[in-house]
Amino acid sequence: MIDDGETAFLLVIRDSWAGARTASGPGGLPMRVGRPYRGPVSPLSRRVREARERAGLSQGELARRAGVHPTYISHVESGRRSLGEDALARIAQVLDLPFAFLRDGEAAPGYQSADTAIVEARRLTRTGDPRGAAEVLAGVDVSGLDVDAAARVGLAHAEALDLAGELEASIDVLERLCAQLLDAHRYDRAAYAAMRIVMALTEAADLHRAVARGEDLLSRLPAEATAGDEVVRLESTIIWAYVARGDTTYARYRGGQLLARARAHGTPRAVSSVHWNLAFVDDALGEPGSALLQIESAIALAGVDEVDRDLPRLRLDRAVLLVSVDPPRPVEALADLDAAQTALEIGESQVELARAASVRSRALLLHGDPEAAVRYAEQAVELLRDGVRRDAASAHEVLGDALLAQTLSTEAVKEYRSAADLLDMIVSGRPAATLWRRIGDRLRLAGDDDARVAEAYGRALAAAGIRGDMPPRPRRTGLEIHPDR
Repeated sequence: MIDDGETAFLLVIRDSWAGARTASGPGGLPMRVGRPYRGPVSPLSRRVREARERAGLSQGELARRAGVHPTYISHVESGRRSLGEDALARIAQVLDLPFAFLRDGEAAPGYQSADTAIVEARRLTRTGDPRGAAEVLAGVDVSGLDVDAAARVGLAHAEALDLAGELEASIDVLERLCAQLLDAHRYDRAAYAAMRIVMALTEAADLHRAVARGEDLLSRLPAEATAGDEVVRLESTIIWAYVARGDTTYARYRGGQLLARARAHGTPRAVSSVHWNLAFVDDALGEPGSALLQIESAIALAGVDEVDRDLPRLRLDRAVLLVSVDPPRPVEALADLDAAQTALEIGESQVELARAASVRSRALLLHGDPEAAVRYAEQAVELLRDGVRRDAASAHEVLGDALLAQTLSTEAVKEYRSAADLLDMIVSGRPAATLWRRIGDRLRLAGDDDARVAEAYGRALAAAGIRGDMPPRPRRTGLEIHPDR
């Protein structure tokens, strides 16, 4: 089957052969002409070749499925011929690509509209309107985009919903996106989307679902993809979910296996990711010193090849551990926060900025500056005023600590109760149990009534899956705040 475009191509070849027989050299003597000049490979040629290779098709197989001459695709990819509209449409259909993208690439109107929407959403996020950003991205028509461009829009949409505190809506977007990426054999990107799903579910304290969904998505990736960085990071995040659920012994075993595999087959960034999540395991097991060593190993490996976007978040987590070790090291924690702050601001994640403000408040309180601690804790609360997050409960707790350190007991109790109200909306699990226990300690120190203190301890037990009529008397811990210090 030869279309009009192929006929034109054959005429060009015939004419070039004729020219080779009749062309003359100096003095009018016959001269043999070599192969016709080929210009540089066109963007269209590159798009066809890249799409064919991603689809796992040979040139001959693509030509057969598209109903064109067997050498047709070879000539197109080498830049020796162009594509007629009919042939282009058939090739686009076989490759499961939008016709407009195959023809015009990212200059197609749909792509320009999507890019414009992403830029506008970023502007809205920077000005503190993530809900507006989510609405802009929800209005993008991705039906005319290829799977990679649609993924860029989807990930930006999920991020905006996350920042707006709409975690379930963000998870729904990520689920659809992950399914599309798996169908298109974009395994690295699918693993990244799956990792984001597990992170969001863990953030929402839906821990059983986080573990089950992560394991299910991991099992859908082919064996040849499991050594990739994003797949290692996905499994590391699942281990983090196990820790949050309380399965720390299994998490440590699984993490050790993953670390050995990553060291044998992964990149430094992949190994860094495993150390990072093993830090959460050690911290959950009550070993902040070991957790700190894991984080420092992760930092040493992060950015070996280039500046790593994870480095500021690693420094933030190191600061968290530095205020938790015995004795605490608040000056080092503040230095880590200073090093990470600019990158966190550029990243524009309100959750991470709020965490940084909360940790800074704790470090300043330990360093003897309760007034500055109050300012940063208030900043953390304001950043997380929308949505229901475990981090928001922690921010109110930190603010209560800073107020209590200034002997403002009434105001501190108010913040602790706000933290408790937020915890009421979080699914049970290890993080909720830990926070409830701390809130009980704080309410007792602030002088709240015994009924509320006992209720907080009871909630801690219930969140951990323990039932009893009366919670045990609280033990004194290093978490206690003494107003006279």
